[in-house]
Amino acid sequence: MPHPDLRAGAELHVTYDRYARMVRRSLGADIALVSLVEEHRQAFVGADGLSGDVADSRETPLTHSFCQWVVADQAPLVISDARLDDRLRTNLAIPDLGVIGYAGYPIRDHRGTIVGSLCAITHEPREWTGEDLASLQDLAAACSSELAQRGLREEAALAAESAATLTRRSRVLLALSEGLASTRTLGDVAVAVEQVSVEQLGCARAGIWIDDPSLLPGTSEPARQDATLHYVPRTGDDWRSAQLNQQLGLDHSNPLGSAMVRQRPVWFRDRAAQNEHYRDLDLSAQTGEARAFLPLYDTDGTALGAMALVWDEARDQSADDLTTMTALASYTAQALSRALLVQERLDALVTLQSALLPALPRSTAHEIAARYRPAAARDQVGGDWYDAVVMPGGDTSLMIGDIVGHDLAAAATMGQVRNMLRAITWAVDDRPAANVRLLDHALHDLEVEGLATLVHARIETGAEAESSWLAWTNAGHPPPLLLGPDGQGRYLQDGPPDLMIGVLPDVERADQRTLVDDGSTLLLYTDGLVERRGEHLDEGLDRLREAGSRHAHLPVEKFLDAVLRDLVDADLDDDIAVMAVRFTPTD
Repeated sequence: MPHPDLRAGAELHVTYDRYARMVRRSLGADIALVSLVEEHRQAFVGADGLSGDVADSRETPLTHSFCQWVVADQAPLVISDARLDDRLRTNLAIPDLGVIGYAGYPIRDHRGTIVGSLCAITHEPREWTGEDLASLQDLAAACSSELAQRGLREEAALAAESAATLTRRSRVLLALSEGLASTRTLGDVAVAVEQVSVEQLGCARAGIWIDDPSLLPGTSEPARQDATLHYVPRTGDDWRSAQLNQQLGLDHSNPLGSAMVRQRPVWFRDRAAQNEHYRDLDLSAQTGEARAFLPLYDTDGTALGAMALVWDEARDQSADDLTTMTALASYTAQALSRALLVQERLDALVTLQSALLPALPRSTAHEIAARYRPAAARDQVGGDWYDAVVMPGGDTSLMIGDIVGHDLAAAATMGQVRNMLRAITWAVDDRPAANVRLLDHALHDLEVEGLATLVHARIETGAEAESSWLAWTNAGHPPPLLLGPDGQGRYLQDGPPDLMIGVLPDVERADQRTLVDDGSTLLLYTDGLVERRGEHLDEGLDRLREAGSRHAHLPVEKFLDAVLRDLVDADLDDDIAVMAVRFTPTD
């Protein structure tokens, strides 16, 4: 029987094509596939790099399949040169599709069954590195979570459609699917679990404790007897008993640890029955009566943690209770696994993005400082950036920009755009508008996809006493703020800005120019500093001008920190890049 994702059709290709693109870019492969293996064929629900008839049909018979061996072996398949492999050298994928180098990792459905492979293919022999395989393994785990979530939603939807009146169990399964499908962080999962448990199971409380994060995700190392379970708090959390027992041993000293060690649910009719077994817990804020503790395991069998459910009244466990709670634990484990994997990868991406930001030049005659702040939610990766280059003739060029989008592609495009503009600026040494126009042509000719706003400025050396000339061009970006020596601020904006880059390569761009007094401060920034949901942009610009004027007397490094402290809170919605230049007297 075809997998549900194969029956669903082309609308799902966009989801799995994204995983294929990520594999191809990350490993530099010629082809990347998300392949589901059936009895007589393999179907490519995700693909990047295919051509010809196979690209249209998105399938091949098993005579052209390497992925079938990943499913048959229940293990990764890594081949440097298939022509030299006894099992593969007669496979028709070699002459017909040019498959030479192959690395494939298993992908699993919501039942934990290996149903296919996420694979990278090269047309020449390839020695796969440990870093290549680690990236492929991580992406296969994320793809498995996506596949599992879709399978679970499919089961819930089929159950709802087949019943004239939804039973209590089907309502719960559907609620779990909807409540947990969009979660991205551990906190999101904890909130969704409590909401669904209260609304659908009649619980008074529900919470999650996770295993030692150093073992997660995707490790095959067994749970250690000295490992610790950590409570996952929620926004506005008022469950005092959970907070008092926020760290528990992964052992039989507590019911959550017991559920994990036994690998099955632990149920108590009332609190007295629990307390008789576990006398060392902090019971000073204990609430409710009946309670259940369920272990949480991902599709690979890795222990993630455990969850606790508490009801106000005493109650006995029924078969329906056990079935429903088991489903809840399964959905929760899937969401936890995805959240942990996404968080791990986003932490690495934010670190990489920060590392891409340049060191500011020290040879300029003016003082320059810059800061980068990632969004607080951490479920996005931005394309904000800044740069400064001292030209061979002594002028200083300044750049700040923001790539449209909040994903891995935006961060990658950011690196390309920044490096292109830096190279153009230093090598061509032309007016800012001419440099940006050349950048637009380069992006078009080199097929770098992406839209961006930016301000490109140049501090010109000159003979004017106690002043400098500043030339700039604005491609759809918020206007620079110039603070005079007295702290009075004005935005450098004469009419609407030019079109953002990446739209029309031949668009005309204009330079603007102004004389800047010594002691002035120029502030370049991205929109996250001034934009707020439900607020007009002018309010944010006024707020920034007031903060800039208030702190203009400070040294430039302290000036930036003070402005950010005034305008940026802990719930930052968007990444922010800022750069400040203090115009100091030139000798």
